[in-house]
Amino acid sequence: MWNRACPLCFVKMSRFQVLTLSNEMSCPACHAELELSRSSRLLSSLAGIVVGAAIFHVAHTTNPMARWTWPIVAAFLSFGFASAGVLIVSADLVVRPQPSHSSVFPHSHA
Repeated sequence: MWNRACPLCFVKMSRFQVLTLSNEMSCPACHAELELSRSSRLLSSLAGIVVGAAIFHVAHTTNPMARWTWPIVAAFLSFGFASAGVLIVSADLVVRPQPSHSSVFPHSHA
């Protein structure tokens, strides 16, 4: 876990690809379709929410004249930077599951 490598052939993926193509990656060696694991997504989201809430609290208590604009903007930006920073460090890749080919609703032939 946390190595940004293809789970099939163990080729390392770049940090840039992990951050920008998290849903549509393909391995450069074996061409397997990859995506971020659920645990990596949850960990980065949790870190972003925690850091965003902390920054919101700090921005709201230090400058009460800003009312609501500055704390919300600061929390939004800190959420983005914190979640991306956690993904840079702790990205785990898995093979993307193939969608089922049953595009027809099961009861449409009645």
